[in-house]
Amino acid sequence: MSRTAMKNLLSPIWLIPILALAVALWMVWQESAGTGPQIEVLISDAEGLEAGKTPVRVRNVDVGTVTNISLTDDISAAVLTIAMNENTRRMLAADSKFWVVKPRIGRQGVSGLSTLLSGSYLRLQPGHSEQTKTRFEALAEPPVTPQQTPGQRITLSSDVNFSVVVGDNVQYRGVTVGQVEQVSFSIAERRMQYQVFIKEPYDQLVTENTRFWLHSGLSVNWNSDGLDVSLGSFESLLGAGIRFAVPDGQPDGEPVSQSREFELFASEEDARQQGFVNGIDYVILLDESIGGLTEGAPLQFKGVRVGTVLDVPLRWQPTREDQVPLKEIPILVRFEPERLQGLVANTEIEHWQQRLSEMFDEGLRANIRASNLLTNTLYVDMRFYTDTGQAYQGRQFAGYQVMPSMVSDFSRLEEKLNRLLDKFNQLPLEQSLADFSKAMQATEQSADNLQQVASSLNELLAQPGLQEMPQQLQQSLQQLQQVLHSVDGESQTRRQLHRTLQNIEQLSRDLKPFVQQLKEQPNALIFAPEKMPDPEPKAND
Repeated sequence: MSRTAMKNLLSPIWLIPILALAVALWMVWQESAGTGPQIEVLISDAEGLEAGKTPVRVRNVDVGTVTNISLTDDISAAVLTIAMNENTRRMLAADSKFWVVKPRIGRQGVSGLSTLLSGSYLRLQPGHSEQTKTRFEALAEPPVTPQQTPGQRITLSSDVNFSVVVGDNVQYRGVTVGQVEQVSFSIAERRMQYQVFIKEPYDQLVTENTRFWLHSGLSVNWNSDGLDVSLGSFESLLGAGIRFAVPDGQPDGEPVSQSREFELFASEEDARQQGFVNGIDYVILLDESIGGLTEGAPLQFKGVRVGTVLDVPLRWQPTREDQVPLKEIPILVRFEPERLQGLVANTEIEHWQQRLSEMFDEGLRANIRASNLLTNTLYVDMRFYTDTGQAYQGRQFAGYQVMPSMVSDFSRLEEKLNRLLDKFNQLPLEQSLADFSKAMQATEQSADNLQQVASSLNELLAQPGLQEMPQQLQQSLQQLQQVLHSVDGESQTRRQLHRTLQNIEQLSRDLKPFVQQLKEQPNALIFAPEKMPDPEPKAND
């Protein structure tokens, strides 16, 4: 290169573009040095979000901004491109969570009202994982429990979908100790699953023998004891909740580990009665109706519950070789020795397997009894009988040991009632009813005649002459009294009457000889009376 070309190359005119390039590089470096990483968040709906305006916040502090909103290639979700601030990379752990904060109304109340004026924003909950990533999926609902809250997460499962939603309280003896974080359905197990979080230090209350049950504000149960109505707190009336405890009479057991699965029962009574997992399963073959006997019914020994009915009836799916006539209905029961805690010295399964076989030989039998005739609920009762027939032979059915049984007194009573009803149906009720109808008609006619007689008597008593009769009778009695008074005592009438009677008496004495003469000689009034000789006295013989 010549000296002249070299001089032209180093001309001061080149200083201007070099300086401009340096300034540009410095500005780019300054811009990149003051910003954080760029991430993407997938969200199902970008309602209320705006590019360049919607902030990303942690504890209400802005840590980034949504710079662009677009759609995925399959248009299944929206993609939020977010420019994070400087020194925010440590917040983007693999378990970090994003969700949109906006007004929400639920069982727990109203939240996000401040966004009505400021607009929706994206909330970031930093994770604790050592790994980081730049692409996340936003949650449809905000998490119930902050991720850094100390405690324990466990899973509850149930065959029935209870009215439990995310955010419902978990209580221990009325004290709120946790919340429901997730509700899902397991297709593989075909069961509902509820993930709950128990805060520290209450997570120490969850042990091996802990039972969980659904607690609603209003509970109405019609059981063998009658109608049971339970009313909870005002908060529980707005939604369901979950409670847990160790059943009375059972040891607490060892504390459980994270993600332990428990059964969720429908009520506290179910949790207390059906929460025994260790037992001896038996099949009872019943030669009577099982209507009214349901799963969960008690198995009792002289009034003490010792087990639970598991399956009514037991569907054991026999093969062609196993097919037998359907003469007896099988039911599956479980004898639970743990219920005898405190009543017997040994509650081990092996001990009671041998002991029950001995008791069957001694006459222990099972039968069905009615716990409440109004509700038509039955239970299985075990007791000793003397007339048990053949001795226990240790029979097997569908892989289970058979518990010997007898026809219950309830069925015998039903048969007696049926026979009584048959005899009642054979009675000539139609003829009796016809005779009764005739008798009722005759009675009605007699009543009509009596009514007519009463009417006639009323008319007779209403006549004016009959109305005056008592007054006339009273006047006659007064006159008779005056007459009697006139002849009473030393009155003039009494003395005259006495003299008259004396004269009549004297006249009667004077007329007596004349009358005697006429009797002896009737013609003495015409002819002179004959003189009769004096009678001669007769001599004594």
